[in-house]
Amino acid sequence: MYKLVNVKIIDDNFLDTFERFQETKRIYDVDIHGTLREKDEYYVDDWDILKKEQVVHILRYYLDTGGAVVALVEGSNLLGFAAINGKPMGMKGQYLNLGFIHVSNPYRGHGLGKVLFTEICKEARLRNAKKLYIGANPAVDTYRFYKAMGCTLAQEIVEEIYNHEPLDLQLEYDL
Repeated sequence: MYKLVNVKIIDDNFLDTFERFQETKRIYDVDIHGTLREKDEYYVDDWDILKKEQVVHILRYYLDTGGAVVALVEGSNLLGFAAINGKPMGMKGQYLNLGFIHVSNPYRGHGLGKVLFTEICKEARLRNAKKLYIGANPAVDTYRFYKAMGCTLAQEIVEEIYNHEPLDLQLEYDL
């Protein structure tokens, strides 16, 4: 049985047991009229040691900015995690960036993403955010998850997030 943890310190080994692997065959993109369209696209996301080190560094930065990291763990296994940056974004400072929400490959499809999403939303509300901003992987499965959570295309594009990953879907969630 897993437990939900509000992570206060990210150690170097935080992601050691985490499997980011995701094979994508179809994605969504937004056309010039702002309409979502599905298309073929193949790629694989699979975090190596260097990528995990980068993510650990970012998670520490999020905590340093007053953000939050929540995790689902079972024994010493990290089943999933979600993280928000504590730095308000958007023209009115209405957003906190949901920089990460991932469930380890062997544990997907069991509702853990919903648990993480619900908990990170609570953390965002505690920080007085009005909305989450999400630069989402455009994979069809990923978008379907966010849509099921109630996310929509962002009303405002946060350039800092968009410029970092311009192929990501720019989404938001009204808290």
